[in-house]
Amino acid sequence: MNQVHIVGRGAIGLLLANKLAQHTQVTLITRDDDFDDYHLIDNEKSHAIPVSQTTFDSLRSKITHCIVPVKAYQLSQALHALAPHLHDDANIILSHNGMSDVSEIIQSLKTNQALYFLTTSMGGMKPLANTVKYTGAGLTQIGACNQIAQARLPSLFQGLIQPCLSQAQPVDDINEIRWQKLCVNIAINPLSALLQCKNGKLRAPAYARQVLSLLNEACFVAGLDGVELKLSSELMRAYQVMKLTAENNSSMAQDIKIGRRTEIDAICGFIVSRANRHGVSVPENEWMWQQIKRKERA
Repeated sequence: MNQVHIVGRGAIGLLLANKLAQHTQVTLITRDDDFDDYHLIDNEKSHAIPVSQTTFDSLRSKITHCIVPVKAYQLSQALHALAPHLHDDANIILSHNGMSDVSEIIQSLKTNQALYFLTTSMGGMKPLANTVKYTGAGLTQIGACNQIAQARLPSLFQGLIQPCLSQAQPVDDINEIRWQKLCVNIAINPLSALLQCKNGKLRAPAYARQVLSLLNEACFVAGLDGVELKLSSELMRAYQVMKLTAENNSSMAQDIKIGRRTEIDAICGFIVSRANRHGVSVPENEWMWQQIKRKERA
């Protein structure tokens, strides 16, 4: 049986742990061992997630498969702590909202270490630190970020992902998928965080101009980065997610509500950063980025 390590105990990490544990031994790597068990709530029914737990300090064997579903701003620190514990031919799977520069991560890996990115629209929220509430099914996609991962992707998917996640698929161009997911994040997360509303409310005509402007800028910057996105398609995708997750609160809305740092730097902030590099202006994303940063400081 495969063994998979998952860094942290965030909502997505616990959702994936619950799925993977059906066919795989799953171990959470946490900063502390405060909890003896973890639970998932689905349709008001709770059950234990069959996982074990360790800390970085307690790791004794090398890790072959590791999922890193941490916040974008936690990624560098998590990978730095993880690096000494990885097998020379480890598979590392990143998963977070927004965009990060994987080229720097690839350069830090050993020759046979494979890097992947996984994106999922499964919904979850954490009412307690050791409990995740499942709020909706969704598509999970995984793709390769370096050449060794490209070669291994079919076997990794068939042996690890597919048996546990029925709504999953491997993709040839994960960069395009990440940009598409970024557009969904841009359309939903910051506005829902400012309004403190459920995702479905953003479908109202009152917010249409703002959503359009945000995505128009994102698609323009994507094109400058060599990724061709159609504004009409990204609008359709964003509004479809708003509909499918109408009763959900976005992760950013939850972060703002409880006074936690958000991933806005990797979402609207990423668009601003790329726009600056290309010498263009993105006023709507700039404004939204600054508004969320003010909320964080407050």
